[in-house]
Amino acid sequence: MACHGARLGVPSAVVSKEKLTDRPAFPWATLAVGAVAVLAFASPATSEALIYDRSLIFRGQIWRGWTGHLVHYGFSHLFWDLAVFLPAGCWLERLWPKSGRWFYALCPLGITLLMLWLDPSLKRYAGLSGLATGVLVLLAARQLSAKNREPAWFWLGVLALVAAKIGLELFTEAPLLVSGFNGIRTVPLAHIGGAACGAVFWIIVRLKPSA
Repeated sequence: MACHGARLGVPSAVVSKEKLTDRPAFPWATLAVGAVAVLAFASPATSEALIYDRSLIFRGQIWRGWTGHLVHYGFSHLFWDLAVFLPAGCWLERLWPKSGRWFYALCPLGITLLMLWLDPSLKRYAGLSGLATGVLVLLAARQLSAKNREPAWFWLGVLALVAAKIGLELFTEAPLLVSGFNGIRTVPLAHIGGAACGAVFWIIVRLKPSA
């Protein structure tokens, strides 16, 4: 439903350098990311070849820095990640396709580099939640700067909920919503990394000269 974005309120003007088109773009990149995540979940062998594995990344399998975010440990894990990523991603890509697609290419690598650097004990990682967090932050930042009919409190509330979720996970050391994975710990650092990517990406977009 979220991918039919005409009802979501396309801004009439945007402060950023990227101009809106008269017709919202088709969110093919968002849908492709979701489709690959579903296909990887359906094939354990594929998931094993794609998952973030710290030791294998340092042995040269650098693609895992991107593809590990497409792997999930179970249906609940996949469902809740897609429940956030698909609506927010479709919304972002329909309004700002160029920014959204570049974000999909760069944010997973940014999160991975942060985990490799700051969490050497994390041997394996999977999930779209870090990228989904970044998409929410970037979307909220862009909507807050847009002149539209949506009240600012809504997007400020989205940012507050993202911060609250990360804070609760740091405090409880357990994932929200997702359950049933004994021995699997939450990785708030991935969500912090995603949020930081969203904020940094927005700053870069605002500072970039118009083409």
